[in-house]
Amino acid sequence: MKKIITYIALGLAVAFGATSCSQDNTPAEGQGEFSLKVLFDDQTRATAEELAANCTINIYNSEGLIRTYKGIDAMPSKMWLVTGDYRCDILAGTESAASFTDKTYKGSKSFTIKAGETTTVSIECRVNNVVAAVAFDETIADQFSTFEAQVGGELTADKALTFNATSASVGYFTLASGNSSLLWQFSGTHVKYGAFTKSGSIDGVEKGKKYTLTFTYTKGTPEGDLVFDIEVVKTTEDIEDNIIFEADPTGVAAVGKWEVWATHATLKANVSESEFGSEGIAIQVRAQGSEEWTDLPDEQITASASGSFKGCVKGLQPLTEYEYYAYCNSDVTEVGTFTTEAEVPLPNGSFDDWHQDGKVWNPWAAGGTKFWDTGNKGATSVGASNSTPVADGCPANPNGQAAHLETKYIVIKLAAGNLYVGDYVKTDGTNGILDMGREWTTRPTKLRGWYKYQPQPMNVVSDELAHLNLKGKNDTCNIYMLLGDWDAPVQVRTNPRNRKLIDFNDPKIIAMAQLQSGDVVSEYKQFEIEFEYRSTSRKPKYLICVISASKYGDYFTGGDGSLLTVDEFELDYDY
Repeated sequence: MKKIITYIALGLAVAFGATSCSQDNTPAEGQGEFSLKVLFDDQTRATAEELAANCTINIYNSEGLIRTYKGIDAMPSKMWLVTGDYRCDILAGTESAASFTDKTYKGSKSFTIKAGETTTVSIECRVNNVVAAVAFDETIADQFSTFEAQVGGELTADKALTFNATSASVGYFTLASGNSSLLWQFSGTHVKYGAFTKSGSIDGVEKGKKYTLTFTYTKGTPEGDLVFDIEVVKTTEDIEDNIIFEADPTGVAAVGKWEVWATHATLKANVSESEFGSEGIAIQVRAQGSEEWTDLPDEQITASASGSFKGCVKGLQPLTEYEYYAYCNSDVTEVGTFTTEAEVPLPNGSFDDWHQDGKVWNPWAAGGTKFWDTGNKGATSVGASNSTPVADGCPANPNGQAAHLETKYIVIKLAAGNLYVGDYVKTDGTNGILDMGREWTTRPTKLRGWYKYQPQPMNVVSDELAHLNLKGKNDTCNIYMLLGDWDAPVQVRTNPRNRKLIDFNDPKIIAMAQLQSGDVVSEYKQFEIEFEYRSTSRKPKYLICVISASKYGDYFTGGDGSLLTVDEFELDYDY
């Protein structure tokens, strides 16, 4: 039965200094009140009270973590926040690599503060472990005099649990960073054939989901087959797919669509170790229609579980169909196929194409396809364009144009020189509303380009950022690219009353590449930044890229005259 215990802390408060909140109970102009409700899933009241007393509460804005508390009782009595977008994360429980009793909980919610209003945020904290339940079909007890199953992120005493007929049936696991596989090993004494073991893994497991392993023994061969049904059961969200796993026969394994990139792919093969052993396993690959097969180097082939081998093949051609097979000594498997992804260049990454419409410089050719945009429409409402083309090509294209992005104080406000992928929607007073991103489905591995930078001391600093003590420090340029599975462009608003900026903790982000620098770069310097993929099992739908002469430009903060020049941006798909 599900029980939800509610803890309400009304008017929670914190002292953020002049830029975020006040230390008394009177809100300043442009502030709103924050109220928090914390709910714990499936717990007794006593346990929920203990979790609430020891949980960690983190509050973030677009710049990152701004406050953290240990327990509900540690939070002050009132919280007044400046208008804008925030996120609250709650972490609770006891973290163990493997336990029948220790669980961790997590809850998170984004919210918007509006001036003069109370915003109540309810956060339900759910189990944040990988959860595994083990069941033994009656055929196991019939055929084995003794049996057990070990399950864990690693099959060691401290990172795995042992399940048997008398143990608890559900375990909670915290996997090491970068590990998304739950390993299992069945061991038993068959009444006729003696000692018996079989191992495998559940790949791609996720926190907050429960995986039920049901072990069944069938008489498919004279020696019998051990069959495992693995079902993904709802805990934190609806899961539609069921995973059925059986002891794999010798042969190549199907390649998941997320395992095939533009120039590399992960290939898998299953080999019966009882029949062929585990030595001498090889995988060969070739482009379809080619007569020559290529061996994957031995060091690129690894055993991921008993009888399962995988290897990464590199140097492939985009949008090409390939064949592959595995062999062990003189035995070969059937041939499998896969097709690599496309390799799509970055439109107008040369920054050669521009046209002028009145005072507004636009980074695409007249009558051409728009990909990039600037904040020039906002800047020219009171001044001139501050993001313009310049005949100053980098060494890779010295006769071409580059983008000249200059931060300027224009009449009443600082405007950062910028380029971004998306659309300038409209001007809101002296602020901007932007739609960030264009549709995109390929997965690059690096972003390359050229830049030079002349930062100026930050002489204009928003009151909202006063706590960072930025005034007089050198400005910082900011270049970043995001790949995500948003369903539409991401709207950005710079008006402090309803500000909404890019959230780098957005779960929709699949990969990110970023360069920030406050150094003087007088001559063109080439850069190469790798994408850090937060998930390799999801495909992007949109690409966002922002290039700014001032990192804090969204807050109209920076150094008047900071100049960033960029040229020849390109995407790399090599692995």
